[in-house]
Amino acid sequence: MRRKILYLTIAYIAFHILLLIGHFVLRPTAIDRCIVLNDGWDVQYNNTEYKNISLSALRRLIGTGTFREDRIILSHENVDLTRIISPTLLFETRFSAWKVSADNEVVTERYYEKYENSEYIGCDNNFVTLPSIEGSVNIAIELLVSEDGAYSYFEPPVIGAYKDIMLFAIYNYLFIFMTSAFLIVFGVIFFAIAVGFRINLPEIKMQMYSALLYIVLGIWFLTQFKILGLFFELKGHQTEIEYISLYLIVPLMYLVMGSMQDYLKNKVFLVFSTTGSIVAVLPIVLHFAGIVHLNQMLLIYQADSAVLLVFMIVMVIKDSREKRVSHSQIIQLVGQIVLSLSFLFNVFFYYLELMGVSEQIMLSKKAVPMGTLCMVFATLVNYQIFLTESVARKKEQASLVHLAYEDGLTGIPNRSRYEKYLTDLSSFDEDFCVISIDLNGLKGVNDNQSHLEGDKYLNEFGKVLENCFFEKGFYARIGGDEFVAVLRGENMELADRIIKEMDEELEKLNRKDPSIKRSAATGYAFRHEITGSDWNEVYLLADERMYMRKVEMKKQR
Repeated sequence: MRRKILYLTIAYIAFHILLLIGHFVLRPTAIDRCIVLNDGWDVQYNNTEYKNISLSALRRLIGTGTFREDRIILSHENVDLTRIISPTLLFETRFSAWKVSADNEVVTERYYEKYENSEYIGCDNNFVTLPSIEGSVNIAIELLVSEDGAYSYFEPPVIGAYKDIMLFAIYNYLFIFMTSAFLIVFGVIFFAIAVGFRINLPEIKMQMYSALLYIVLGIWFLTQFKILGLFFELKGHQTEIEYISLYLIVPLMYLVMGSMQDYLKNKVFLVFSTTGSIVAVLPIVLHFAGIVHLNQMLLIYQADSAVLLVFMIVMVIKDSREKRVSHSQIIQLVGQIVLSLSFLFNVFFYYLELMGVSEQIMLSKKAVPMGTLCMVFATLVNYQIFLTESVARKKEQASLVHLAYEDGLTGIPNRSRYEKYLTDLSSFDEDFCVISIDLNGLKGVNDNQSHLEGDKYLNEFGKVLENCFFEKGFYARIGGDEFVAVLRGENMELADRIIKEMDEELEKLNRKDPSIKRSAATGYAFRHEITGSDWNEVYLLADERMYMRKVEMKKQR
């Protein structure tokens, strides 16, 4: 097991290394053709003007976060569009109606009607096609803010050919994109595997809810970093998808945790999970009811997530001491705790940026995806342990069943297996044939030639039965020298032929080794010959006919 965990750890590290290599080695040359406009902006913020500044410094110059009804106009002169075919402007907006102008001519505007009607406006990466001009152009971006605290930072706009801009946007968040794609694909496959088990075990339910959590996290990453909108037309709903998927994370984490042991019967857990899930889902309900926007309840959700983290840590410590959870489940919970800690790390730097102290560092933006991959790793370890233990349990169970139903000497089914087989068969309205078989002369062999020779006789006859009845019917040893066979369906017509084959096999053994005179008396009966459903009545009739045959054979000898 340690070796398997080591291999999974190596695979986890290799995944990050490959992403890192891909980020630098596979860097598209088209990115170098894009123009990042961070410096040289003139900014009008309400009634205040700032000349020739960097957008990265604007937040510190403003001094406070933006508020609803703030108007921000970003102007940049002499942007060189020479040799750019179909020039495209990429810029990010956050909860704002916006307008783009080129040389004082409006190129595109969006969401002003939504702003006037107080409808929800989300965040997005916007692509605006600029006029094809040989030379320079003056660009102006007007933002009309619809939410308090919309801009804690300002991303520099980028200009280039449309394809180059697309590559630029994807490459900037390549790690997030690859991680998200992996999580969604992995989650779908893992969910299908968990459902395929069709068994109600804590480990399987935990894996199923974990798979759903990975899918939701993958969607959240794609929308949080505005990547999903690059591939699908979301009609301005990208931010709603982002917050809905974010708010669903807490209920899903409670489900993953609640799948373990009897947590769902634990009153303390039920109180925390129910309350935490309601707090997480409530913003979604209130948003679509038009009462409060999704983003305005983010602080409450973050507090709810912090409670979940503390609760998980307390439960892990408590249950570990009481030895109520398995090692694999502890590994799964530790993975969840790492994911939760990565959220706290991200939130810490988010609020530093919100307060204007510093921008979010790239590590904090990648912390949650990396924490999620840690949880994926924990899930794989848990799954590996579960499979290993399940296979061991099945082998042990199969071994015990085999011992319970196998004749210790001949290796063929014993009386218990025969009785179970006939009991199960009698529950169906189906005809069958029971053949009673009794070895001749076994007592004489045991008395005159030793029990070893008698055991040899029995073993040889067991092989004869297997050769004659294999894939044609059921056979078993039910006593010292008593055997039985059962034929069904079309094979019932083969009773006489199979008995003849059995006699011929015994004669072959007699010619090969004449030290034992081998023969068997047989008699058979059909279910339709008796009234009632007692299968033993069929056997007794067959046994009666076998003894009649045995008497005849003695007379012949």
